[in-house]
Formats: sequence, structure tokens, C-alpha cells
Amino acid sequence: MKLFKRSVTLLVFIIGFSSMAQISVSNKYIGGLSKLKKENLSKFKKTETIFVLSTIYDKLEYEAILKDIWTVTPYKIIPASEFSKVDYLSDKYSIVELGGHKVNSTMASGGSYYSLFTYIDVKMYNNKKINSKLSKLSPKKRKKKINGIFNDNEINIARILIFPKDEFIHTSMGYDMNSIFTTLYTEDVFFNYKPGFLRNYFQKINNLLKKGESYWLYRNDHTPGLRNLASKTLYIPSYMTIKYDSWRGKDSEENEENITKIFKKYNYKFEIIADDLLSDKIMNGENIYYLRYVRMNAERFLQVVNAKTGEILYRKYMSGFSYKLKSKHITELNSKIRKSTK
Repeated sequence: MKLFKRSVTLLVFIIGFSSMAQISVSNKYIGGLSKLKKENLSKFKKTETIFVLSTIYDKLEYEAILKDIWTVTPYKIIPASEFSKVDYLSDKYSIVELGGHKVNSTMASGGSYYSLFTYIDVKMYNNKKINSKLSKLSPKKRKKKINGIFNDNEINIARILIFPKDEFIHTSMGYDMNSIFTTLYTEDVFFNYKPGFLRNYFQKINNLLKKGESYWLYRNDHTPGLRNLASKTLYIPSYMTIKYDSWRGKDSEENEENITKIFKKYNYKFEIIADDLLSDKIMNGENIYYLRYVRMNAERFLQVVNAKTGEILYRKYMSGFSYKLKSKHITELNSKIRKSTK
């Protein structure tokens, strides 16, 4: 498709269920934390990072997102329509781009289910190996094998999970890979893909990479800063008022009652806020705190974020057969806030 001059598909097919997190800085994203290798971090810091992101925002908007918060490397924003990965086969570059994979799994009963995983990856490539393998192939074989060669030689740096909307999940079941990627790059198909949300995600990754720290959000913990919620308002993005019906496989309309019900035992101040307004507050550098929620199939990730710094004050990972956020999860957050003030 014309949108992608790149001849490489980033979709990777796997069998089974992947465990991921809203943000990971790690050598791999399945299983447990694999610390980022020092040589890879050193190599990354010497690159220019090429950002290739959704066209729902223009270059100026991405510049506003990254300005002042992406300092670990110099960077350049390239429109997807102008980007070809083979043009950046050099150790001078690292890449930030949208990615995903889908999984068709068979249950013991014989039935099957479909899962879609979507994310933003920060990565490098083993360019020496890629160039060596490509140089040995005829043009015909090169075209056929180039996808696998790139996928086999990725160097993982960091990943951000992006929460797909129900309609996109359903329509993607019948999409081929190129169509899925065209949609990822050209349509508004994610709940947490707003300028402010992206700013805090990239801010956190930047800070981790500058410190040389790995991070794995497939964990539950909190920081002392959580005590601030005892006196501050917790903002809840309006997309969290959408309730997912797993039986019908469909999202509801926004309904504040869905959130107020599960927050009944929350002892502190909270406010439901439109996603765009919350994004604007983050972009304006306001010192506020907000709840960040991602559901990736039956895996759920709940976090409390400092909008000014991008720091994650609380993280809760939930798995199982439920697709919902429940009152017990808010009760647990309530308890952690109370204990952090003592």
C-alpha cells in the first residue's frame, strides 16, 4: 500500500498468550524482566531516533509532545508515507514506530479465540546481519524474505501498550496485515493515543533510558509519592467510563455511572474528565494526577501517573477471565494511599 513505502511488516505471529505491560524497558517483552543490555543501551544513546507514528497528528503536534522531554537521543519525526526502513539500515539510527500482532488460539474444548496486541516500539536492528543476508539474495527472494530478516534481527529497547477500541479489534479479524497497519497509522483506533498521554509515556521511557534502568510493568507496586492523592484530586479519563461486554464482545457508550459505582469506597477526591481536556492539562504541564488504564484482551493494567513528570506512582496488573475493572481494585488503591500517608 502506498502509505508504507517500507517493505517490512512489523507484525509478528506467535502462538499462545503474551504477557506485557503499559511500558516496558527490557531486552524482551514475554515472560519476566530481561534487563536491557548495557551494550545495547550505549549503542542506542549514540543514535538519532526516528519517530514514525500515526498520521492522526501532524509533525508539529509530535514536536510539541517530544519537546523538552525526549532528551536521551537527538530525534527526527518522519511521516509514515515518507518512511522506508531500508533507508535507515545503519547503526546511526534507532526507530520508534507502531506495531502489533494478532493471535488465534485453540482452547481445550476445541473452540478458538482471537487476540490483538498493539503497541509503540522503541528499537534498533542488527544492521550488519541484515545487510549481509540481504546482499546474498536475488531481488525476488529479497522481497519474499525481507520481513522475516528484519523481525529476526530486532534489538528491543522499550515498548508502550496502546489500548485498541473494540470496533477496531473486531474489524481487524478480517484484515490482512497491510490493512491492519494502514489502520494503525491513519485512523483514531486507540483510547490512550492522545498527545498528553503519549507525552507521559515517552517522558517515562526517556527518564529510564537516561538512568540506564530497566522497567517491567508486569508487577504491582507503588512509590511514596502516592501519598499526594490523600489531598489531591485523582482525574479519571472519560474513556474509562466505557464498559466492555465480553459476552457481546462490544464496548458500551460512555457512562459515568460505570466509574462512580466502582469508586464508591474510594475515600479521596476524584473527577471524571474528558480525554481531550486531560490531554491538554498534561501538555500544559499541570501538576495533576490521573488514572491510566489499558486492557489488552483479558490483561488489565491500572496506573496512577503524575502528569507533570510522567512518573508512575502506582501500578496494578490484573489477569484472568474478567475484562473489567472492579471495585476491589479501587479499594486496594484506596488502601495503598492510606498506608502511604503513615
